[in-house]
Amino acid sequence: MTTQQAIKKIQKDFDINAIFAQHILVHTNGQIIPEQIQKIINEKAKPFVKWVGGKRQLLKQFRLMNLYPPEKFDIKNGRYFEPFVGGGAVFFDLLPETAFLSDLNNELVVTYK
Repeated sequence: MTTQQAIKKIQKDFDINAIFAQHILVHTNGQIIPEQIQKIINEKAKPFVKWVGGKRQLLKQFRLMNLYPPEKFDIKNGRYFEPFVGGGAVFFDLLPETAFLSDLNNELVVTYK
């Protein structure tokens, strides 16, 4: 099974985005062990605040419409920029290795720090 096939299988079997599936594949050394994958998914950080205009409920619809996530995003070398993080639904869904989060709400920024 190629890397791309493994990513697609994890993505489909666990209903997650392709970038997080790639992240899991890297952390399981290319092995698809359902119990280990489920443990990683269960321990994944999640948004801790609801935010007006948040995209948490829309992420699955975006995936089904092939609008999300960015297909070519490299989890190891890519940098994720979020100018208006709010509740961070997209950030927490992707969990990129390198991210730059910002928001106009100073109290929210302090909370994230």
